[in-house]
Amino acid sequence: MAGPLVGRLDTVRVARGAAAALTVAMVWYFATSDALRSDNPFLVPDLLVMVFGLGSSLLPRRAAVPAMIFTFGWAAGVFTTSLSHYVVRGEFAVDHIFLILPSVVMAVLLGRVAAAGPVPVPERPRPAPARV
Repeated sequence: MAGPLVGRLDTVRVARGAAAALTVAMVWYFATSDALRSDNPFLVPDLLVMVFGLGSSLLPRRAAVPAMIFTFGWAAGVFTTSLSHYVVRGEFAVDHIFLILPSVVMAVLLGRVAAAGPVPVPERPRPAPARV
């Protein structure tokens, strides 16, 4: 038997929240680190992760699904490349795992939503007809 949350969670809403959280994490990263420097090879890709995360999470539902698939795929690629950069230097930045895994999972889940066909727009209750 499924738990009480199964069937209630909307994948697109969860993905919007994850994209917003990713944006907040990147803003925090830029605010608390020395990342905004000209010799940072990940400056532009990291800034694009932030911009794509914010932009895709604010789009209408039909456009948000493919945009967030791209965003999470981009983020997973950037963070995996960055992790590889650390590994080559003999370090392992474990914090990257907490960025890569959710990005891959959300891209896969959104891919399933996209493969299911047109993204349904949740029904809203219709107003009662006006009495004449």
